[in-house]
Amino acid sequence: MTKILAPKQIEFILKSTKRFNLAWGSMRAGKTVASVYRFMQAAHDWPDSDIWMVGHTSSTIYDNVISLITNAPAPGVPDPLAIYRPFCTWHDSKRELRFGDKTLHTVGAKDKSAASIIQGKTVSLFYCDEMTLYDPLIIDTIQTRLSRPHSMLFASMNPTYPSHQLKRWIDFARAKDPSYYELQFTVDDNPFLTEVYKADLKKSLSGVFYKRNYLGEWCLAEGAIFDFFDRQYHVVARPPRAGEYWIAGVDFGMNNAFSCVLIGVNTGRFDQTGKKMWVEKEYYWDPKTTGRQKVVSELARDVYDMLEPYGVRQVYVDPSALPFKEELKRMRMHVVNANNDVFEGIQKLTKEVKEGNLVIVKDCVNLIREMESYVWDAKKAERGIDEPIKKDDHAIDALRYAIATHKISEFDLEDYNRRKAQEMRQQFDPFAARFGR
Repeated sequence: MTKILAPKQIEFILKSTKRFNLAWGSMRAGKTVASVYRFMQAAHDWPDSDIWMVGHTSSTIYDNVISLITNAPAPGVPDPLAIYRPFCTWHDSKRELRFGDKTLHTVGAKDKSAASIIQGKTVSLFYCDEMTLYDPLIIDTIQTRLSRPHSMLFASMNPTYPSHQLKRWIDFARAKDPSYYELQFTVDDNPFLTEVYKADLKKSLSGVFYKRNYLGEWCLAEGAIFDFFDRQYHVVARPPRAGEYWIAGVDFGMNNAFSCVLIGVNTGRFDQTGKKMWVEKEYYWDPKTTGRQKVVSELARDVYDMLEPYGVRQVYVDPSALPFKEELKRMRMHVVNANNDVFEGIQKLTKEVKEGNLVIVKDCVNLIREMESYVWDAKKAERGIDEPIKKDDHAIDALRYAIATHKISEFDLEDYNRRKAQEMRQQFDPFAARFGR
């Protein structure tokens, strides 16, 4: 076991014997594998099948946990969960994991509606992935369901704001409360990460995301969101290369500004340069500065006229903009409901910009102006709400919708899988990382 588990992971597995057991800290620090291994160990020995696995959404519990249990990793990657894999079967239609003679139920906890699924049930064993992302009502509901003498919870999480209720659980554990156990994980606790990978991870994060996800600190979201933004590096005179395809994002507004951004995408599928995106054009209509408010059909026609020459693959629009979406559909544009989770979208957007995967053509003056003035709302942060100030953010919202929602297509999947396998080899094989194999 010592060859496939890090010392910090072994420590968590051996000592997590309380009712509430929390593995928390930096991303890529090994806390998910440790907590899942311990949970499966407990599930194997449990006297009943009142077992639930909870994720931020129903899809993330599969992506982050179920796939870890049921799918073998790339060759050469440590695989401590292999001991459980032969006894596990995932039933996608029921969203259940069969583990031997037990059924492990799953649920997403993104909003309050998940509480109704758990309420009324007595649960003897919980696994909670990304628990700091849950709605507070879900956390309260989970806590009240663990009523049996042998009930236990295992959870993994990244830190968030300091007044979060799970931070209080950690404080209980540090005060020697007999019901709570916590263990902090840092990037350096994962010996399977190369120094090159850790350096790249550090460079990809900034601001609150660096403090929480790399340093593992509980801190407020404050100051400039794109504090690293520099026109010299992030603004270009023209598109850096020909696009393989284009996507677009739209922030709909009539009384407020309306914005659409056109984004070129190059996956590196043909030229081996790696993924690169750029904001090529923007459309921006502000009735407060122009003195005229356009109707929905006019805005849809303006967007169509800008996008049609590019054969745009997807147009990502806020789900609430129903009449506008219908207008675009009548024009045979491929409209997709955008992921409008603000914090998640900002995290993805800042990562792409800081890593140099996303640049902006200089003609997109409104987007550039907003990037330089985008700040966290300090008053909301004090109440535990991570949101930016809602001012001069229309072009950024349009860009956020596209970046947060767009996923690599089946057309690019073969190349994507090849690159991910190469990344995994370099991450876990120091020889490969050194010589780029």
